[in-house]
Amino acid sequence: AGRMPTSREKTLLNLFKNAFTIALVVFGTMLALAQIGVNIAPLLAGAGVVGLAIGFGAQKLVQDIITGIFIQFENIMNEGDVVAVGNWSGVVEKLTIRSVTIRDLSGTVHLIPFSSVDQVSNMMRGFSYHVAEINVAYDSDIVVVKAAMREAFERLMQTEHKDEILDDLDMQGITAFGDSAITVRARIKTLPGKQWGAGRRYNELVKDVFAEQSIEIPYPHVTYVPAGGSTKAPP
Repeated sequence: AGRMPTSREKTLLNLFKNAFTIALVVFGTMLALAQIGVNIAPLLAGAGVVGLAIGFGAQKLVQDIITGIFIQFENIMNEGDVVAVGNWSGVVEKLTIRSVTIRDLSGTVHLIPFSSVDQVSNMMRGFSYHVAEINVAYDSDIVVVKAAMREAFERLMQTEHKDEILDDLDMQGITAFGDSAITVRARIKTLPGKQWGAGRRYNELVKDVFAEQSIEIPYPHVTYVPAGGSTKAPP
């Protein structure tokens, strides 16, 4: 009916296509040899011995394939997902039975064999959150700060991101006391993969609202002390 295949369907299609191609080449070669009169029984026996030797000598390859099979069964990632695999994170560009190819934010492509993967984090399943942790000065009125963050969220709901947001602002309040700032946290629930764009726009709006209401966002101040002179703050 012209329906576009899902990411899961694309991933499985590529895997089945590769497996079918390999099987077709192997069986086609065997049949062709049998048709021209070559006795393929010794070849099959030899292939079994060679396969056993390869299995002992290429343990990493076997581990890649076994881990890849279980990853596919558990459906933890598909092509097009944004994931963190090992020390790398980015968009899954290619997924085979033994490795995953990821393109990171800088455009660099990483090929990661599954034998080196002990954890996979998928950032595009079901829904996502933008976690806004805003630092404010200790003398700030927290009630006013929360109201300003809600005002920024209301302005966000008037932008092109409104259709990507699934729920009201989840205001969690103070989460930390730093050396020079208090951290106030809020969360925005979005469609999977939309948290980054909505979050960047929300941060811009928070800065605008804070500037309008004179809410201070602390930053380090540097004081220069000349040798033998008095303390002077920079202009």
